[in-house]
Amino acid sequence: MTLETIYYIGQTIAAAGILGSLVAIWLQQKLATKIARADMTERTLGKFYNAMELMAQDPDLSLHYIRLIRGEVPSDEAITARLVWFFSMMMQAHSSSYFLWRDKLSDERTIDPHNKTLLVHLKVPLFNREWERTRKRGTFPADYMAYVEKLRLEANREAKANAVAS
Repeated sequence: MTLETIYYIGQTIAAAGILGSLVAIWLQQKLATKIARADMTERTLGKFYNAMELMAQDPDLSLHYIRLIRGEVPSDEAITARLVWFFSMMMQAHSSSYFLWRDKLSDERTIDPHNKTLLVHLKVPLFNREWERTRKRGTFPADYMAYVEKLRLEANREAKANAVAS
């Protein structure tokens, strides 16, 4: 074996070592991204459930909330204001979830529960009026508002299709 052959074997081993290191870094980065997404999903869902926890801790407000969902508007302005405040917190949690999902920092496990809850809320006239007021003021970025409007249209289309099928 000549010195030149040994040199080429050494270069080949070095190149293989570099490629192996790059593959290891790539796998490590992929795992780190998965862990970061899982953490972000957990935090975002935590924000969502923290807002819901407010209802669980206040039986009176919970009762008014259930009545509102069923179509009974509270006569007390203070209760109405608290319910609108709760809806605003849910909108903030939903928008956080949307942007994380849009930027691929979380997945459907985060956005789906928020979407379903938001659609339930937007069927309530009081919350729907609050959404319209928020939308007209431009409180949220345009792409988020367009996403919510798309959800509303799809939900309305599904409701009409179900009504026709019944």
